[in-house]
Amino acid sequence: MLYLSGVFIAFFLTFLLLTKRNKSSADFILCGWLFTIGVNLLTHYLFLTHQYKEYPSFILLGFTLPLLYGPFLYLYVRKQTSPKPFSAVQLLHFLPFVICNLSFLSFYMAPFDERVSIFKHEGREFKIELLFRLYGIYISGIIYVIISLFILYRFRKNMVQQFSNTEKINFKWLLYLIIWIGLIWGLVLWNDNANIIYGAVAVFIMWLGYFGIKQVQVFNYSNSFFTAEESLTKVITSPIAIGEDKKYQKSGLTQENIDDIHCRLLEVLNEEKPFVNPNLTLNELSQLLKVHPNYLSQVINSKENKNFYELINEKRIEEFLHKISEPESRQYTFLAIAFECGFNSKTSFNRNFKKYMGITPTEYQKKL
Repeated sequence: MLYLSGVFIAFFLTFLLLTKRNKSSADFILCGWLFTIGVNLLTHYLFLTHQYKEYPSFILLGFTLPLLYGPFLYLYVRKQTSPKPFSAVQLLHFLPFVICNLSFLSFYMAPFDERVSIFKHEGREFKIELLFRLYGIYISGIIYVIISLFILYRFRKNMVQQFSNTEKINFKWLLYLIIWIGLIWGLVLWNDNANIIYGAVAVFIMWLGYFGIKQVQVFNYSNSFFTAEESLTKVITSPIAIGEDKKYQKSGLTQENIDDIHCRLLEVLNEEKPFVNPNLTLNELSQLLKVHPNYLSQVINSKENKNFYELINEKRIEEFLHKISEPESRQYTFLAIAFECGFNSKTSFNRNFKKYMGITPTEYQKKL
């Protein structure tokens, strides 16, 4: 029942993703991954119930499917944390799966009775191929979990340079997903009982289903946040305050450029207050100033001794303090005013308020 429940949930989630509107590349990757897990669990269930006598080739194919877990994990994490379009070159990650199945080509082409006989004798004729499959799964799992963790770590480390609100893009759920896969691979490496391993996979599917219900962004998350990162590769050209300064274009910023951009930055922040947009990105602010996002980030770091995230949220706190000092704001709650100033969650507001003021909003309110 555990296996069948996992199979049902995997296929059900696959169906939900296929019927979802405005599907992203990440949705298609997750869809393929869930379907693969569902088929893998189904083939193991058929093997346990001795139905290999009816579906020997299908079951063997299922035994090679764990070679796809690592590539799917890597591609999913990469797509969720990068705006770069899917490339056909990335299909090379599935090459080990293809090679593994080609090594069993003689099995697939053998007569039906012979294939059943091979299963009955535990694949004695394919000991080398089965060993190749096993170590391929080991190596694939370890490598792709490590690479996925590195990609996620790098993204989470750098996102404060590009985004003013990080609650919706911190990808904690993605970290949990990688940890889950890592634990399953730990079982593969240190446990010889296939039932325990596939049982863990079934529980993983159930957990993912529950998580998908509780955390909608797993299946409905938009990549609109990543336009900032994508535009980092594009130079925004403008004659405003930059002119044709070759040193600015080729050798980096001069001190005069830095001072000019910083001056215009403070002017825009104080007069136009773009920080009230809860999803303000470095790219959007750089477009207002008509400078390259990398240059703007450099100016913020050097002149303000802050990253983009810290600067924008500091401005939001300053705007909040200004608003609560106005008599007409007394009819509103602190949180309502905080949302008006650009914060998108109570947690984000409380954390940044305490960092800037040294006390919590509640403690500050008691002093008024």
